[in-house]
Amino acid sequence: MNKTVLNNYTTLAQRSQLRLDEKNGIIYGQRSGFPVLVYAADARYPYLLTVSLSAARVGGALDKDAWKAFSKEHKPVQNVKNEGNIVAMHLAANNNVDKLCENFNQSLDALIGFLMANGYTKVCQFCGQEIDTEPYYVGSSLMHLCPSCAARVSQDMQLSSQKQKEKKENVAAGIVGALVGSLIGVLCIVLVGQLGYVAAVSGLVMAICTLKGYELLGGKISVKGIVISAVLMVVMTFVGDQIDWAIVIMRELGYDLMYSFRLIPLLLADGSIVASSYWGNLALVYIFAVIGAVPCAMSMIRGQKEKSRMFKIGTM
Repeated sequence: MNKTVLNNYTTLAQRSQLRLDEKNGIIYGQRSGFPVLVYAADARYPYLLTVSLSAARVGGALDKDAWKAFSKEHKPVQNVKNEGNIVAMHLAANNNVDKLCENFNQSLDALIGFLMANGYTKVCQFCGQEIDTEPYYVGSSLMHLCPSCAARVSQDMQLSSQKQKEKKENVAAGIVGALVGSLIGVLCIVLVGQLGYVAAVSGLVMAICTLKGYELLGGKISVKGIVISAVLMVVMTFVGDQIDWAIVIMRELGYDLMYSFRLIPLLLADGSIVASSYWGNLALVYIFAVIGAVPCAMSMIRGQKEKSRMFKIGTM
């Protein structure tokens, strides 16, 4: 979080009588008795805020039409969703701190008034009891939990983490999954290439599908799995690019596919295929494969660690 965003979040928290967890960029606290969590769902858009309250009513949630009507009455509100014991309000972005604070406070007060008028009360998100809660970061989710549910969730996560650690990585199955995923990448390279576009985006598809394929069938992914997947990406990206060129040759010269494959180095050698175009396109696909693979691999490793991560907001 950059300094400007941090300062604006600090101002928003102060003017809303809430608190800011600076490390995690989350605003939290109580408003009119309701537990409130405020966060940006996507860190790239820090002013697209989601306001989460843990609330429920006897008789179940209001229907979608009621929430649509509420959103229409309040301009800064994009939409409101009530799923389970969570009411999540999504606000329109505004990077002017004064307007941000004004829109936020007006919208939050309106939402709480609407909830109270329709019989909603504060509850624990997990058990649904009308009880005081604390905000927690659980895995990759934010939750409003009462003390007993927090203890139960923590215990469940520890058991799940232990099982995950004991779970062995099935390398053979992972290789099969990565191979299947890489074939999707090959298909993308060929299809996009035949449409006449530079198939750079196919590199992203190749990276993501190969890594996800390994994780899906291998059960988990380690550094070993990432290395294996990377080797497959290199090989299959080249295969996909070769198929793309072979189809072009087959279409232009009328040969069958296998013979067209064998003609590629010969046509490169005599200049019929422009070398800069051939190698440039291949390099671009590889570059985008790396661009897709690095954050994807980091996200997968981080995701495995976050599955067992739980802490109270404001304590870490």
